[in-house]
Amino acid sequence: MLPTAEPTPTPTGDAPPRATVIALHDRGQAGRLSRLATQALLAEVELSPKPGLVDPVSCGAHDDMDAETFRASITAIAPWFPVLHETGRAGHRDAPSRFLQRLRRPGMGCEDAMFAATRGVNTHKGAVFAFGLLLGCAGRLAAGGLPVTARSLTDLAARMARPLVEVELPAVECPGTYGEAAFVEHRLAGARGEAAGGYASVRRHALPAYRAVLEATGDGRGAMLQALLVLMATTDDTTLVKDGSLDGLRHVQRSARDLLGAGGVRAPDALTRLHRLDVDLTRRGLSPGGCADLLAVTHFLAHLPSGAD
Repeated sequence: MLPTAEPTPTPTGDAPPRATVIALHDRGQAGRLSRLATQALLAEVELSPKPGLVDPVSCGAHDDMDAETFRASITAIAPWFPVLHETGRAGHRDAPSRFLQRLRRPGMGCEDAMFAATRGVNTHKGAVFAFGLLLGCAGRLAAGGLPVTARSLTDLAARMARPLVEVELPAVECPGTYGEAAFVEHRLAGARGEAAGGYASVRRHALPAYRAVLEATGDGRGAMLQALLVLMATTDDTTLVKDGSLDGLRHVQRSARDLLGAGGVRAPDALTRLHRLDVDLTRRGLSPGGCADLLAVTHFLAHLPSGAD
């Protein structure tokens, strides 16, 4: 039986982030963080223009999904977020491998809910992995009496996810996903590597870019688009590694770097350039879905206390 859904919040991509204060041992924490995760996913799908990706005015490089598919998916997976948080709380004494195993059952339930809502279309598998881990780690921190900040959360996620790249990926012999194939052929660790690295692409690149635009302009949409471009330029997105070739990935990275070199979202013709890149990636069948997942993680972490060094 699926958990009961809370009312779906509206996306907050156009509003300056306000850090959510997370009290220790607060049983309402699961609900608050789950709402932030849901808002982050909504903000990502409603953002436009996103080159190669689904948004409210374009299906990007996809012919099997649109923005409504993503909205239905978010509605289906959101009720599982508090479950993942509470699962992490229950496993706060687990070793990393055991902790990951504990999170897998509700994680698979969340995936099943997504596929049921989308009739088999993969809209958020990567996001389910990222937010399942982050929310589980938040529950673990809270149960241990530790503050939930962007820094503490990503540090713990790195420690918990390390077995994925140190044990699981090296053991893959017959790749079943683009991510596994990218590791076997090119040693790119994909979503698992991002997690095991403490979401360094977000912390070191996307979050600073997001905050810089937001502080300078107050424009949440522009901040999100800048963060997306930075992620596209710097991330080895394994959803772009198709047929064993790195050509698509490198093309996306070069194109995003060109846009950033021209001024990014603060260039006078920024929207025109983004639309042109959308047309280009759509024609090539390239959709940087891993970057979209990390953009949602960026939005989520931006609304937590930083816990900076």
